[in-house]
Amino acid sequence: MKVLSLIEVHNAGMPVRIVFVPGIPGSDMREKKAYCERNLDWIRKLLTHEPRGSGSSYGALVTNPPDGRAHYGALFFDPTGWHDMCGHASMGLACYLVRSGLLPAADRTEVIQDTPAGLVRLVVDREGRVSMVNVPSFVLGDIRTRTTKFGGLTVHLAFGGNLYGLVDLDELGVDWSPELLPELFELSKELWSGVSEEAKRVAAYELYGFRFSKRISRSPPRYYGILVFGNQGRPLLDRSPSGTGSSAHLAYLHHLGEAGVREDVEFVSAIGTVFVGRVVGETVLEGRRAIVPEVSTVTRACYVTGYSTAILEPDDPLGEGFPPLPY
Repeated sequence: MKVLSLIEVHNAGMPVRIVFVPGIPGSDMREKKAYCERNLDWIRKLLTHEPRGSGSSYGALVTNPPDGRAHYGALFFDPTGWHDMCGHASMGLACYLVRSGLLPAADRTEVIQDTPAGLVRLVVDREGRVSMVNVPSFVLGDIRTRTTKFGGLTVHLAFGGNLYGLVDLDELGVDWSPELLPELFELSKELWSGVSEEAKRVAAYELYGFRFSKRISRSPPRYYGILVFGNQGRPLLDRSPSGTGSSAHLAYLHHLGEAGVREDVEFVSAIGTVFVGRVVGETVLEGRRAIVPEVSTVTRACYVTGYSTAILEPDDPLGEGFPPLPY
């Protein structure tokens, strides 16, 4: 029998299932991620596949950090695989570790997290609000593709810890509403087919999803940021405004001259929750202009929803489960 104890939390409406697995081998977090993909994928499946998980299940695995500057290492997973970075999970995890007493608390507690994408620095205040200085984020270019309903579309590639394709809802000629989601899911599948290979060639990263955005107001700067992530066969909706998606979006807005240094920009999710992004610095990464993005919550980042135990009985015919159904 396989047994896993986990903590269930959410940040801005998007769940995180936290599991502690110390001692994963690897000289850096990328090696630890590769080890998990080869040897511990049953953990991912058990916690995100049905019947124990769902299409909105997301996980953070906490382990020892190879980088001595970090308090812990974090690996992220969802029904489609293991990933280099996740902002909503990082902020929720840091908040939980401080508020639970696993890390010592102060008025402003600095938390350093080691990830496959690099070191991420977070600050948790007494009320549980979290600001996250993410890895450098940048724009990679545009890809033009054709779609069945909307004709030719421009997808803007931007990296914020994961690689996203940014699509302006104004170019689609539609306004955001929850009723639009089925259409955006179908469009995402078509865009994955049309741009993923070109994106891999241009960016040398796997395309993780699409961010559909629309400016709500210019002053203060406020945008919808509807993020569909996962893969072509299994698109998933981020209930939060997305930390890495907001970082990529912020890099693109800065590239356009629409987000200045130290200027707050609000990003609104599909369910109306909000993250605040700001450019806290400019840098150069491998010859490419990049920003240092900070993404913050406006309320407490971590709300505990439960403590649970996942069990796999040896004779369960469904084993580790099956990928969540798309309905």
